[in-house]
Amino acid sequence: MGAFKGGSGAVDTKSSLSPYDDVFSLARFRENELIHGRWAMLAALGALAAEGVTGTSWLDATVAELDQASYFGLDLPFSTTTLAYINPVLIGGAELYRNTATGEARLYPGGAFDPLGLASGDDDKVFALREAELKHGRLAMVACLGFGIQAGFQNSGALGSLEKFAGSF
Repeated sequence: MGAFKGGSGAVDTKSSLSPYDDVFSLARFRENELIHGRWAMLAALGALAAEGVTGTSWLDATVAELDQASYFGLDLPFSTTTLAYINPVLIGGAELYRNTATGEARLYPGGAFDPLGLASGDDDKVFALREAELKHGRLAMVACLGFGIQAGFQNSGALGSLEKFAGSF
């Protein structure tokens, strides 16, 4: 994998297939891939952990939560509708904070977001960790796609599909 050197990230505007230079820049694609990879890592881990702990597939989790919102078996004092209003406010606030940063700080904020100091120090170590994060994010995006395809064809969650697959041998 090659290193991204920065720059304007502009694409060839002479081509009729890529008439945009700012909207579809390499830097923007890089940022989107990293953010989507982080969300996919959280989603894949969340789906597997929730299925493993509760025994309810991620497909049926919303139906199970409509009666009463709970967290690790403890009932929460608010409804799922309230959670649906709280979530965009919290995520929107985090995205607003991220969008106020510029350059590398948009991707790797550091400071309070790097309590172990992994993003500072040796440049080779930092590059290797960033590359590993990107690879893990790509793998998680493929895993989430696989979860969706399994759900569509077998109407079961990730672990349920794995049990069906293992039972066929």
